[in-house]
Amino acid sequence: MQLFVLGPAFGLPSIDAGCNAAIALLQLRRGDEAWQLIPTANDQLHLPLLVDGDKQFAGFANISRHVADGDGDGHGREALDQKQCADLTAACAFLEANAQTLLDISLYVSYENYSATRSAFTQVLPWYANYMLPPKRRGAARARTEHLGISSIDVDNVHEDMSNRPPGYDGVGKEQQGFEVEAQKRASLLLPRKDTLRSLLQRPERVATFKLHALAENFFAPLQDMLGEKSYLVGSEMTRVDCLAYGYLSLMLYPKMPQDWLASTMRRKYRKLVEYTERIHTELRLQTRVEDVLSMSACTTEADVVGRRKACDMALPWSSPAASTLFDVTKTTIRELLVHVPGLRTSAQIVAAKPFKPSFWQTYFPALLGVTVTTIGVSLYYAFHTGTLIWPHGEAVHIFGRKRFSDYGHLGAALAGISLLSQQTTGDAAFHEQEVSVTPLNVDITVEGDKGP
Repeated sequence: MQLFVLGPAFGLPSIDAGCNAAIALLQLRRGDEAWQLIPTANDQLHLPLLVDGDKQFAGFANISRHVADGDGDGHGREALDQKQCADLTAACAFLEANAQTLLDISLYVSYENYSATRSAFTQVLPWYANYMLPPKRRGAARARTEHLGISSIDVDNVHEDMSNRPPGYDGVGKEQQGFEVEAQKRASLLLPRKDTLRSLLQRPERVATFKLHALAENFFAPLQDMLGEKSYLVGSEMTRVDCLAYGYLSLMLYPKMPQDWLASTMRRKYRKLVEYTERIHTELRLQTRVEDVLSMSACTTEADVVGRRKACDMALPWSSPAASTLFDVTKTTIRELLVHVPGLRTSAQIVAAKPFKPSFWQTYFPALLGVTVTTIGVSLYYAFHTGTLIWPHGEAVHIFGRKRFSDYGHLGAALAGISLLSQQTTGDAAFHEQEVSVTPLNVDITVEGDKGP
């Protein structure tokens, strides 16, 4: 059994919440059995990915279902009654619906925090993946949190690095004119403006802070109420929902971020959740040193792997990182480049939950229509080419055109004569008019006789 995950970071087994949850689940259910934990940088595998023989299971939900089926019951060694099963399902749905948003904002959307996150990626990713995977995950996080209206979380309302922008560059992306800057300075000297409570609360950074704390409250408060005075969320023993909660809460609590609003809120107001997360972290022995995991890449045999684990005192069954071939690197690079080419990006596919079986006509009508149209076209071409459709096939040819007066018998001949007489009369009148209009020209001609000698 092999579990492929993103590499470790922040003292945790993985930098991804789903991977941390899957690691905690396998450590809980398969800790004493043979399974391997393999770090990889190939996110095309839909991590976390569990390979059990010839079967593959992607995602925490599928992995937990497979582990539960392997344990022989529907809940994976979890002695739960019907109400507890319903609570477990509701808790999993609540975590998946709300926790990822907070992680997106904390790790990726904020520029300062994203710098720390990207540094953590740099330690565990190969050089080529550092240019693709972190920006890709940040873009996905921004898209998921765009509807919240807090796409910029930094205190000075900055999306990107402002160090290279010219002086006088304001927050909306325009350069102020020199005259306007001087006028504002003089006005501030003449009429000093004092900040009021309302103006302070209406600042963009304050509004964003209020939204962030509201999101944190809406997630932490129900989760702590669900925990209550118990050691675990559902039941008296650790279940898969505790592993899922650990996957999200650990990335909220342990990373040291420049803007640690999420961790500080958790430590200040929700101590029970902090103790709950630390207890799972300790019981499952999930503390991980990045340097120890990276040193596994030098192991070439299974004996070297086992020896390295003992030397580094690893509680998790880490194995050598998945090697990337030249073909894999080239394929990944080309795929990422094609995604950014306009017109080549593939749209999202909708997959039906239940298989849909089309009717006979829905399946074969396009093929029948194509065959019919093709047959008719070929038949017409053959008929014209062989002369089958040429008309009238040797019979008298009828020429249809404008009829003459002679076609109407004696009446037509009389009408033709009248028409001819009218044309002659018109021609004589025109000739006579031309003669009258001509002016006579007198020419004197002198004839000289022959002169004698």
